[in-house]
Amino acid sequence: MGLLSIKMITFAIMMKKTLAALAAGVALLCSCGGGEATTATVDGISFDSIVVDTTVQLIGDGSKSPECRIRLSMQYAKGDKRAALMNDSLLHSGLLVPDYLALGNEQLDFSHAVDSFVSRYAADYQRDYAPLYRQDQQNEASYNAEYRVTTRTQNGRDNVVCYLADVYTYGGGAHGNRQTIVKNINVETGHVMTLHDVFAPGFEQGLCEEIMKRLCKAYDAKGIEGLRQQGILVGIDLYPTDNFVLGKDEITFIYVEDEIAPHATGEIKVVIPYSDLDHILKQKP
Repeated sequence: MGLLSIKMITFAIMMKKTLAALAAGVALLCSCGGGEATTATVDGISFDSIVVDTTVQLIGDGSKSPECRIRLSMQYAKGDKRAALMNDSLLHSGLLVPDYLALGNEQLDFSHAVDSFVSRYAADYQRDYAPLYRQDQQNEASYNAEYRVTTRTQNGRDNVVCYLADVYTYGGGAHGNRQTIVKNINVETGHVMTLHDVFAPGFEQGLCEEIMKRLCKAYDAKGIEGLRQQGILVGIDLYPTDNFVLGKDEITFIYVEDEIAPHATGEIKVVIPYSDLDHILKQKP
């Protein structure tokens, strides 16, 4: 196995410890009014955002070295007690990767949690990449890294706020990865919803049929074999992704890059009106 492959595996797996020395100065945090991001409107709740933009040198001795840029623009809820529940659910939902914040059940302050994430991400970059870079300095550029997350909120079906995160990651190699991560929050409970909250038991087959119908139309394919001839669903069966947007009139399933198709295909979105799902919905929107 080549050194670059070892480096990538190491970075993906060994994300564990925090270097306390970085915690004080790694992130610049400020509060602002949402910027260009879209923002949901909910009675009794408003949305603000926290912005972090920092660049960390791989070798912290003052010498020129590869670097990791971390930029987060994270919307969070403010207002009555529902806001705290919504924020806590988001922080424990795997929205940020690696999912440091999902450990434990304690309620997290949003600003502190984001600051802590950035410090740990930067520390792990230094810990995991630096030993490899010292042995492979002729390939300096491949040790640069980047992690960007920009979030926005929008109103969905009744009592739902759709929280969307546009994510870009790069950790060496030919290209970075882009994906849209979605969390649908029940405003009253503060909980992130799953497909089982939306659809009646046994919905899977019927939902797959609706998704398949639209995929075949979009790619002018005859069934799953026709899709596979175009590189889609090769070696896997279709499944309804938990990455979906509960819009006002339709549900949008988002399959991220490399999930069910080659990287060059990009993200695949399947939009289905609720009116075509009446037979499997738990309740009508």
